[in-house]
Amino acid sequence: MVFLWAGEAAHAMRFTKTNYLHAVIMAEDIKRVGSECLGFRARLLSRVITAVYDDALAEVGLKVSQFSVLNAVASREDTRPAELAKFLEMDESTLSRNVARMCARGWLRLEPGEDDRRSHQITITDMGKALLRKSYPAWQQAQSQVAHKLGPEGVAALRSVVRKLRS
Repeated sequence: MVFLWAGEAAHAMRFTKTNYLHAVIMAEDIKRVGSECLGFRARLLSRVITAVYDDALAEVGLKVSQFSVLNAVASREDTRPAELAKFLEMDESTLSRNVARMCARGWLRLEPGEDDRRSHQITITDMGKALLRKSYPAWQQAQSQVAHKLGPEGVAALRSVVRKLRS
């Protein structure tokens, strides 16, 4: 049991009425956001799909985020960090941390730019290329699993949404 002084009781009653109204309004907003929020749905989709790829790529010691960076660097020889971040739709600081870790493992190399020594280019090492080749079967397994779960219409819809949002 809670005992309140007379002044505290009056304040608590006002506070309770206000909180009650906020709670009712907030509960309605929470329900609406939970069922309607596209950002929530996109993040959920990303986490679910990422888990499938991460599980498959774990056998070669990669996460899908690392696989994506390796593959992007391999397909875009001598790319600058800002260009790669834009291509991957990543924050530059996040990419920088990932690249630094991948350089420390010997998968990537940061080299001074040809035109401007202050800028850098990211290149994939032979070790990174070998890891990428080794990871393709695991990636294919994850790709097939997600495509099967989504079905042809889901795959087409996902590609269409990405294309629309990137344009």
